[in-house]
Amino acid sequence: MSTVATILAVLMALVLLALLQRARLVRLHRRAIKALHEAYRRGDYEGQLQAAETFKISEPPACLYFRAQALFELGQMEEAKACLTQCSQMEYDWHKMALYEDALGQALMEEQRYDEATDCFERGIPDWPERGGCHRGIAATLLRQGGRAIEAFGWARVAVNLDEVHSKGTVRVHDLHLGEARVWDLGKSLAILAWAEALSSGNATEVEHLLARAFTFCPETVVPVRSSSTAVWAM
Repeated sequence: MSTVATILAVLMALVLLALLQRARLVRLHRRAIKALHEAYRRGDYEGQLQAAETFKISEPPACLYFRAQALFELGQMEEAKACLTQCSQMEYDWHKMALYEDALGQALMEEQRYDEATDCFERGIPDWPERGGCHRGIAATLLRQGGRAIEAFGWARVAVNLDEVHSKGTVRVHDLHLGEARVWDLGKSLAILAWAEALSSGNATEVEHLLARAFTFCPETVVPVRSSSTAVWAM
């Protein structure tokens, strides 16, 4: 075999090995994401904290994000906010930045720090304009403050419109959510829209219709206890 042919063979072998390694990493990534989502669905937030450690070396910002999600559901707000602030400083992916801003806004909203929460949601919108999460967050913030139901309805309607499209989109290889999480987001946006509809128009028929649609998109097991739509489930 000539020198050129040998070099080409070696290069092809290296490329093949790189492709195989990438495929392995993708499988590991998806397996880890699935384990996190299964723990979340069960309401096993301690288990989610443990599962988040899978990303500690490969994706430190993702590890912090998933830790923050679990800490949020466990009511450990200061620790959750610290994780989200830290992962935002480490991240370069705009879509993931939008998730972090959304999550931090949710934590601030739970503490009734509405102006700061709104600032987070507004920062997250241009990072991922096709996703309705931050629009939904603004709507929920307005509803919790009271007296701004019509404005909240507008934000919630945009969130539903975006999430209806987003829920059918292709999940990227390194997304931090499974495809089903996008469907859950649509359910939450519909729930917030139902809440806004109830306060702005009082149209019971439309509210029931929206809630019925929302519940069809929710997990069959556990609904997160600190979801932004908690107030709607209690209506």
